[in-house]
Amino acid sequence: ANVVGGTFVAIKLVGKRVDDMIVKHPLAMKCAFGENPKRCYGQNGKKSPMTRMGTAAVLRELLFKSRRYLEDKEAGKNPGFDMKLEAMIPVIQGKMPIKCHAHRADDILTSIRVAKEFGVGITLDHCTDGAIIADELAKEGAPAFVGPTFGAKSKIELKNKSYEPPGILSKAGVKV
Repeated sequence: ANVVGGTFVAIKLVGKRVDDMIVKHPLAMKCAFGENPKRCYGQNGKKSPMTRMGTAAVLRELLFKSRRYLEDKEAGKNPGFDMKLEAMIPVIQGKMPIKCHAHRADDILTSIRVAKEFGVGITLDHCTDGAIIADELAKEGAPAFVGPTFGAKSKIELKNKSYEPPGILSKAGVKV
């Protein structure tokens, strides 16, 4: 439920040692929108982000700091080492996308807006309301990973969950 949760790795599911099972690392940076960051921090922890706008602000601040950190490193200014900002360098350089976990249409569009603002690549993960804005998503060109679709509608942002979005998105021209 962290706004930025860390790097993804692709692994093969055969072998004895995870080090030998890695196909690609880092693969992508995980980012959460919607209810999870709000619930875990705002409602339970009484700290930011408390709102959807707060989630976007946390991500924007990290991307801004990461860009500045990289610019300072490239200019030879030798900023103090920051592990979190180091992890974001491949995102800022366009070498690694952000996996934007978003269900609602407004959260999906916010993730696209932030990505465009910073010139970073994204994937749209969950994309529960993607069918509602399929034409808009097709214009943007970001791939969508839909689901999981099985299971209960455990939170309000899953109210439109169904098996239809992948087909609707694909027909609109979204890579699913």
